[in-house]
Amino acid sequence: MNKQTESMSWTEANVVNPLSNVASDAYNALFVNTFGSVANKASQAIADKDVVKRAEHAAVGKSEGFSKETVTQAAVSGVGLALVYVASGRAASGLIRSAMSITGAEAKVAAVAGAENAAKFSRTVMSDKTGQISGAVAYDGLRDVRSGETRMGNMAGSLTAFGIYEKFNPKLANLNFGAKLAGYGVLGAGGSASAKLVSDGVSGHLSSAQDIGNSMLTGAALNMALPGFQRAAGLGLSKLNDRIGRGNPVERDLQLNGLAGKSETLDDLAGKVASLRVKTGQETTSLRGKEVHLQGSGNAADRAHEFAHEWYLKSRRGEFDKVAQTLRSGDEVKAFMEYRQLRLGGETYAHRMEAQVAKEVGDPRKVELSMERIAGTKTPAGVTYDEQWRRDFERFKSTDGKVITEVDFHTVPSIAGVESMRELALRDPKAMKQVMREEYYPGLKKAFPDKSEYEKLSTYYGYLTDRNGTWDAVALRGSDGKVIGGIQSQVIPVDGKVIKNAVWGEHIWLAPEARSFPNFRGLMTVAAERFRATGSQVAFMEFNDRAKMSLQEMIQDAKGGLSTEAREVIWGRFANKGLNIAHFKDGKIAPYAQPGMDGQAPVNYLTLAMISLRDGKNLAGTKLPTEDYLKLLRNAHGTLVDVHTDPTVLAYTKELQDRIARGDKTMTFARLSDTTVGRIVGRQF
Repeated sequence: MNKQTESMSWTEANVVNPLSNVASDAYNALFVNTFGSVANKASQAIADKDVVKRAEHAAVGKSEGFSKETVTQAAVSGVGLALVYVASGRAASGLIRSAMSITGAEAKVAAVAGAENAAKFSRTVMSDKTGQISGAVAYDGLRDVRSGETRMGNMAGSLTAFGIYEKFNPKLANLNFGAKLAGYGVLGAGGSASAKLVSDGVSGHLSSAQDIGNSMLTGAALNMALPGFQRAAGLGLSKLNDRIGRGNPVERDLQLNGLAGKSETLDDLAGKVASLRVKTGQETTSLRGKEVHLQGSGNAADRAHEFAHEWYLKSRRGEFDKVAQTLRSGDEVKAFMEYRQLRLGGETYAHRMEAQVAKEVGDPRKVELSMERIAGTKTPAGVTYDEQWRRDFERFKSTDGKVITEVDFHTVPSIAGVESMRELALRDPKAMKQVMREEYYPGLKKAFPDKSEYEKLSTYYGYLTDRNGTWDAVALRGSDGKVIGGIQSQVIPVDGKVIKNAVWGEHIWLAPEARSFPNFRGLMTVAAERFRATGSQVAFMEFNDRAKMSLQEMIQDAKGGLSTEAREVIWGRFANKGLNIAHFKDGKIAPYAQPGMDGQAPVNYLTLAMISLRDGKNLAGTKLPTEDYLKLLRNAHGTLVDVHTDPTVLAYTKELQDRIARGDKTMTFARLSDTTVGRIVGRQF
């Protein structure tokens, strides 16, 4: 043993430290060589030092030939690497799906190569196999280069190994455990040896027998652990996605529910709609048109029906465009008949696919297949498909053919009227209290699961009966007569250089059973109109910021029926202009936290955003004096707490005053939808 290892135990030298070195390599690759590199360049320019330190390797035991030390170190490293590669693969899968969604890649490919080829392209690019291979290649391109290696060689080797693993590992899945594990080991050894030869060849380096042997040992251990880690990661992420309300990609949904490979028709449909996410349970709100919602957990035939709808709309997009052309020509009757025929064809296709998959999996359900009878069948909302298509056509017409259908056939009451609780309190205080107690407040609590986000009912009574106040709660009543949402706001005098008065939109919400595209639009329209009527220059609202939230807080947030991500999408579209966030010249977001109310803890995961109340004007790119922002916060929170003693107020006051003292006297607005990545990355690094 050498001097570094003679004081260590055998286990530490050959098990603990090799595993620690794998973790160090991962940290250096994924953090130091990426975000850390950027941070260090900036720090070197300012302070001539690095702020992100590189993790160093620990000493390991001496190994020779195929000794037990060699085998142990290789096996431990292989298992550790399996974890790293699986994490890299899952991260790559998420990034690929996000990139496909943001760029609209499938639609662009479809315009050139047709819907079928575009679907095949999406299925390949967004598959977990592609994500795993891409993540592994990216990791080996980022990790530190060892003696005799090159980044290009490492990436080529990783592509070789994981191309082999992802192609052949699934073929071993049906073997008994012992045979399967042995097969994974042999495949891992062969894949790793091939990767070593390719990597060294690309790097211009000759592979030694010892190097290849060590690589085979590591590869065998890696691939014996890889499938299990992949399944565990898939299961864990799937359950997490369900809990935070995001749903799961089609491929993963079928695997999670044991439906993959059970029906050839369902597998084929799933491949054609790879960009979808599947939500189960009581979620009923699709904000991006990229989600399928199933009551309960659904089954194979249910999924076939929904997937068929999505595929029909995608593959017939050109035909719906022709209907829009007919509509623009002025022949509305002909346009509706063409539209109805397409919708009938889509519904019939969905019924046929449902019946086919039910037959393949042994589901005894009876499915209506007659086109004539389907048109007269009632949807779960209680209207016939013909009636529903007529309603959808009105939306199709109003959007010049851009929106084919937004309906998900859940029973969703529409907004039928609004009622000011302040005005009701002036007329009949008892009636106001009854509405607040029995209808409004219970709905508010359901929409906001974190009770520290709202105040006591008695506090609201006080606000509404204060004749000198401006605080109001506007109840939205649905077509069924019930309160289905609300808007709480008050005017805050600021008297700043730019902002004289601002409207604080404290809570803007819809009940879970009332969430639909039309209702979200209606809610935002009502809020914007009432805010403008105050004569204020801006309105400001708090939103739950993913960059500040813990995983547990996001899970709690989703209990209100909307994921944190979905809430942010809504705010990003507020009043057709979207909210804006103020930031300093160094890119840091303006500080914000909500003080504790009624004895509750402060809410630190909120961020404040604003919107201009001047018609047609957006705040993006405009400046705001930092002093105005501070006045706004203190005056707003002065309605809740003593700003001279409250610790939350004192903390952000000091931070903003320090900024002003350093010369940060103005901030710039950016659209909320443009700041997501910057907020999350900037918060963590």
